[in-house]
Amino acid sequence: MNTFFQKYKKEFLIVVSVVALLLILFGVRVYFALNAVNIQSGQTEGENAVEKPDAALWQNDEAQHLQKEIYWLEQQLVLAKSDSISLGINLTDSVVQVQLKGTILFQSKIMDQRPKNFLPQLKEEPYLSFAKIHRIQTESANIPKKPIKKVQAPKDESEVTDVKQDTIPEAALDWDFRVESNINVVIKGVAMDEDSLFQLNTNKDVYRYQANGIFNQILPENYTPTLYIWLNDKEAKAIYRALPERGKVIFRN
Repeated sequence: MNTFFQKYKKEFLIVVSVVALLLILFGVRVYFALNAVNIQSGQTEGENAVEKPDAALWQNDEAQHLQKEIYWLEQQLVLAKSDSISLGINLTDSVVQVQLKGTILFQSKIMDQRPKNFLPQLKEEPYLSFAKIHRIQTESANIPKKPIKKVQAPKDESEVTDVKQDTIPEAALDWDFRVESNINVVIKGVAMDEDSLFQLNTNKDVYRYQANGIFNQILPENYTPTLYIWLNDKEAKAIYRALPERGKVIFRN
């Protein structure tokens, strides 16, 4: 054992140093994030305004549940006045949906989510900010909004050509976006075969996302809660492509 340690002493010290550095960096990020919690409390105006709840009623679980449902329905009524498709994330019913003019066009059942309870302890005023209509500020995905098609130009007007889809299999959706209240949402598509079999590795997905973003902002100015959602890949892509750029989003937990 001593011989092995002496032989690889340098490599061992390098590994220990890197791990220690990452742990320190993680601790610093957590410290700054927790000291910069920035879910805005509920003074909202205009179309996003919601009425301040009664503090005493909010302490009752059943009353709180009903109040949250009222907020969810009120914001859907506001969205019904818009001509644009919007996104609804209902964690209570475990569904993600696209809606237009008060009509649900499509729903997808949430296969899994992290954390299991997202922002469960929000008090009445911060919940107003969470319940209002949000607009997507930034987003990125690994596939385009419009599917790519290969078209072969005809040699003459009489020649009929078929539209051919790209033969390369499209990767499962990896979509993340941030809304104006500084909430980050990551939606992962889960590929399923004809027998409805699938492989779901939520820990791997979360660790990979966190590893990719750890150096983007070493000392965060704001606390950014992240909600991870896994959906059937075909349904997730349909939702992603239906939602316009900088679309509107409402939440319910």
